[in-house]
Parts: sequence; C-alpha cells; structure tokens
Amino acid sequence: MVASSLKQSLLEYGKASNRISVLIVGLIIFLLHQIYWMHFWIYLNSVLTGSGAGCNISDSDVPAGSGGINREGYTYGQLRRQPIIPEVMLGISNPTVRRWAEECNARNRRGFVMRRVNGEYCFDELHVGPKVKLPSKAQLTAMIGSNPSAAAIRDVSYTLLREEIARQTGLSVRQAATAIGNMLDCVPHEDISGYVYMVPNWAHKWFRHRGYVSSILGHE
Repeated sequence: MVASSLKQSLLEYGKASNRISVLIVGLIIFLLHQIYWMHFWIYLNSVLTGSGAGCNISDSDVPAGSGGINREGYTYGQLRRQPIIPEVMLGISNPTVRRWAEECNARNRRGFVMRRVNGEYCFDELHVGPKVKLPSKAQLTAMIGSNPSAAAIRDVSYTLLREEIARQTGLSVRQAATAIGNMLDCVPHEDISGYVYMVPNWAHKWFRHRGYVSSILGHE
C-alpha cells in the first residue's frame, strides 16, 4: 500500500516537473524570439534612416597618433565624459570661450557616444561654441569659381567660423583663429550636413571621416 502511494506520488511529481520544464523552455524561446526581433528592428531602422548606428569603441582605448593628439594619455572613456580636458580648461582666458568649453563638458558628462549618420561619424554632441551654416555648392561656386580647390573651400568655411567666434567673444578674427587651436585645442569641423563648428582635436583626428569639402568636390 505504501509502495503504491509512493509510486503514484513520484509519477505525479514527474508530470509536474515536466510541465514546469516545458514552461521554462517555452519562456526561454519566447524571450529569445523577442530579443531577435528587437535587434532586427533596430538594425532595419538604422539601414532605412541611415542614423543611430553605434561604433564599437572601448572606453579603455587611448586616442593617439594623427600628429600627436592626446599626449596626456587619457582613455576614450575619460575623454568622452570630459571632451575639453582639465589642462586645456586651465588655459582658457576668454569668458565666452570658457563658457563654451564648460557647456560641451556638461553636455557630455554622462558620456558622449560616437555614432554614424548616413555612414559618417557624427560630431554634433562634441561641438564647442557656435555652429555656422556653410554656403550651398551653388553659392560657393558663385563666390570662388566653378572649379574650387579643397584649400579654397576650407578658407571660406574657416573664415566664416572665425568671424562668428570673433563676433561673439569680442576677439579679433586673428585672435579667434588662435583661440580655436591654442586656447581650446580644437579644430574647425566642416560637417557634411553643411555646418562648420569647433570640435576637440583628439576626436576630429581620431575618427577619420569625410566632410563638407568632400561633398562639394563630389568625392565618395
């Protein structure tokens, strides 16, 4: 009698265990299915819109090379949380330029994330100071001729940025040019979207990209 009851209990336990196992396996399959479709739609959206595609970069990477950028040896994890480094901040004398640098650092306190838009690196969140609209191709060729060189195009865009910096800071145009590189350790970034603005030197030279000049000259 006892043996029969024990056998029945074991059978019932086995059936219950099988049902639990089936439920667990079903739940795992469901979750994997949801994860697959989530990643599929993220990928599809990035393909269709050409935006939001992240870049596989480690916080432990140290930007280097390209003419001696980041001689201080900061990691990417440190730089993306404070793009304008302390050593540079100490040398900023103009109050407006300092405010621009502080705004850039505040904007990226949680960590700048590099992404691609239409296949090109997007520096938008790293911008320092004003963004200046650049001439369309038709406007530019009307200014400097129908067959402009890369140097002539850059001369136009750099001048527009320097003049706007001078206007907002009270510096001369020549001083504004010095402020970009010597005071901020930045460079003019001629974005492919048609704007020019300052970005930190380490980022601009580390992330190789095409920009406004390439779009005007028709380089792929």
